[in-house]
Amino acid sequence: MRRGRRAADRAGAAEGLFTGGRVLVAHASLTARRLGLQPPARSPDVMDVLELFAFVRPARFCAPSPTGLALGLGLAEPKSVEAQAERLHEAATLLLKELAAPAYPGREEAYALALTLERAGWAWGAAAVRALERGGVRQRQHRGAGLDVWSRLTEWEDEAPRGEAGSAPVDSESARIRLDKLLQASGLDETRPTQSDYAAEAAFAFSPRNEEGRPRVLLAEAGTGTGKTLGYLAPASLWAERNQGAAWVSTYTRALQRQIDRESGAVWPDPAERRKKAVIRKGRENYLCVLNLQDMVQAAQLGNGDLIGLALAGRWAIHSRDGDMTGGDFPGWLPSLFAVAPSQQAGPANLVDRRGECVHAACPHYRACFVEKTIRASRKADLVIANHALVLTQAAFDGARSARGQKQDGETAALKRSSSTRATTCSTPPTAPFPPASRARRRPSCAAGSAGRKGAAAAGAAWSSVSAT
Repeated sequence: MRRGRRAADRAGAAEGLFTGGRVLVAHASLTARRLGLQPPARSPDVMDVLELFAFVRPARFCAPSPTGLALGLGLAEPKSVEAQAERLHEAATLLLKELAAPAYPGREEAYALALTLERAGWAWGAAAVRALERGGVRQRQHRGAGLDVWSRLTEWEDEAPRGEAGSAPVDSESARIRLDKLLQASGLDETRPTQSDYAAEAAFAFSPRNEEGRPRVLLAEAGTGTGKTLGYLAPASLWAERNQGAAWVSTYTRALQRQIDRESGAVWPDPAERRKKAVIRKGRENYLCVLNLQDMVQAAQLGNGDLIGLALAGRWAIHSRDGDMTGGDFPGWLPSLFAVAPSQQAGPANLVDRRGECVHAACPHYRACFVEKTIRASRKADLVIANHALVLTQAAFDGARSARGQKQDGETAALKRSSSTRATTCSTPPTAPFPPASRARRRPSCAAGSAGRKGAAAAGAAWSSVSAT
């Protein structure tokens, strides 16, 4: 009885704090639900530290909790509820100090936006403005609102097409040597013979084909924990390096795409170089539509929308690696921090093109379009990490073009002309009917057979395929 009464008293006290005055929280909506309350609307009294994080460190990862904030900012992990409350205070203080540092990048743009958000009633507006002023800002008679991010996004430029890829093969021993180097770069000293054998077998897919229309095919299987990703990245990256071409890796889920991207850090440890060498390709509905953002921002300025959330989403767009809102560097928790009508939330549901309304070259933001920039970046990359849905869609459209006698898509045609094609890998349970590292060569009936893209994608959720172009 006493314990229940004390718990009820604590819950009542927490509810009083949450609703009775200014309070620091991490994820206001989730906190309210845990207290049995409705998610709150934005208010100067509810200061969500996650919003401050999104403003100060846009496009940076942070788990939406006090512990996530602490770890994201390099603070000690809190072990108790009291320690979590202390870390929230420390996190807010640290973020404001970061804003006040003279070396904070993009200070003028951040200051213009902070002034706008302060006028819009953002809980952190005044504190952010003061912090930026302490670090020094230019005195200007007229200053923009900082909301027109579409006018400040980098644009793609036309470049000469990449030449045809070479046909230099990748032998098994070279694949083993490259794998050893990748493991050393990852800080992994433990040698796994099965992983080395896997990389050596995968090299077969990157040998020149003997005749047109009969690509090299490898069907390889290995258990969980073998290290398959680095196993096929070793020969794939080596082929791309030797032949000045792009190796395409196709997998089933968007989460696996990001996993492969992370593992490619062993090939290109420098983040700036990796952004050029490894490009993630997804469908159009995964990327921020700049025109949608502009429309929603302008509506919010007239009072019909979440101006603060859209401003923070726009700040993310400026700093994003590729504009990917579903699995990229967009903070998925941002639209749900406060009670906002679903049609006004600054999230993927409203900001990506899911209605097929893209006007392509007729769009005023065509040269700043994240989809177009990603397509062009993939043409110069060494590693293109795609998913089966995109690859199959491209193949289907290419087949329709061919049936009508129209010109084929450049990327699809390049894949068909490739000197080596696909190494398909899968994870299977121990009861698999064939042993690890088994392989089927030049068998049209294989799941990854000479049907090309279609065969690899049809294999299902566990499959990951590699193609060199």
